[in-house]
Amino acid sequence: MRSKDDIGDRGESIFKVRITQPCGTPPEPLFRAVFLGEKKATLDFMVELIGLHNRSAYCFIQVKTTVTKVTPNAKTLKVGIKQVDIARMVGYPGPTYIVGVDESSELAYIISANSAVTKDLPSIPISYPLDAANLAKLWSEVNNYWKSRNMELKNSVFSI
Repeated sequence: MRSKDDIGDRGESIFKVRITQPCGTPPEPLFRAVFLGEKKATLDFMVELIGLHNRSAYCFIQVKTTVTKVTPNAKTLKVGIKQVDIARMVGYPGPTYIVGVDESSELAYIISANSAVTKDLPSIPISYPLDAANLAKLWSEVNNYWKSRNMELKNSVFSI
């Protein structure tokens, strides 16, 4: 019998394939995913946008994996996440998301982790599959978030 860690590792691998899938014309990946390590609390990946010039933009993602199959009429994926973890995610500097992975179908679904979530989530909606259309929307959302901020450090105690 596989352990929770084995299932989680497989889900993280499926996520990395999904987030880096080529999109558009010509087909190119929109994201670069960096695993934050086994011991990083709450977040699994920092995901950087590809294709920006003279600046960078990124988001943080927690991946939750289930072996419970999604039935044809299902509207949710049974991956649980505690509100305390969502609150911790909201405190990070940048957009944060939760991706639920259905291990059996190798499909992934994304939702925003934001302050509107005020309770534990036993499941997430499957309204937003991690497909080419939603990857493009995610890229735009994260890009617009960072474009509206001037993150340049002009005065540092370490300046020369």
